[in-house]
Amino acid sequence: MEGGIPEGHMVLVCGSAGTMKSTLAYYILYHEILEGSSSGLYITLEQSKDNLLTHMKGMGMDSSAVDAKLNILDLSQMRKEILTEDKNMWMDFLSHLIQLIQGVENCKLVVLDSLNALYSLVNFQNPRNELFLFFEKFRDLGTTTFFIAESGSEKVSCGEYGLEDFMCDGIIRLTMRSQGEGFNRYIRCVKMRSSRLDTSFFPLLVTETGFKIIQK
Repeated sequence: MEGGIPEGHMVLVCGSAGTMKSTLAYYILYHEILEGSSSGLYITLEQSKDNLLTHMKGMGMDSSAVDAKLNILDLSQMRKEILTEDKNMWMDFLSHLIQLIQGVENCKLVVLDSLNALYSLVNFQNPRNELFLFFEKFRDLGTTTFFIAESGSEKVSCGEYGLEDFMCDGIIRLTMRSQGEGFNRYIRCVKMRSSRLDTSFFPLLVTETGFKIIQK
């Protein structure tokens, strides 16, 4: 990409289990905050805050280095409660979520982990209209937002409903391919509006200091 991800874009980060989608999104959020003056919010609906921070510290990202500028919103317990109650709370949940994001001072970056977990809370009556409203609510925030999504195959759309690919401004796909007795990781920027980019797959290395993309 020329110049990175444009400010205010909504980006879908997709891939199968184990491709390090959450780690990559957190890595981007962490280093943008570490090197800048803005704040960010990581919303987790699956992994607890403690488990998340422990894992990221093991990847060389100590939360104490970013102090209170990197906020973690742990909704994993709320997800468990909603699943046992009413799954028709979509609009109330969405409105509350947007209010929480707006309450974070100087928040410029948001990660939502994950769309699949969020969808498990909802009974969509009209996915196209309801998802359009969902993404427009986030677009109105003006933040740069990363939506993590599970996607098992490189040949299918990243979003569960096949709509997310069109509604988001960018798509970053992570994948693993067998190599001998092991696996190699690859990264591909499928699309990024307002940017010129190479849509090839590039090898993605995980080092002690973070991620490294091997350019051709």
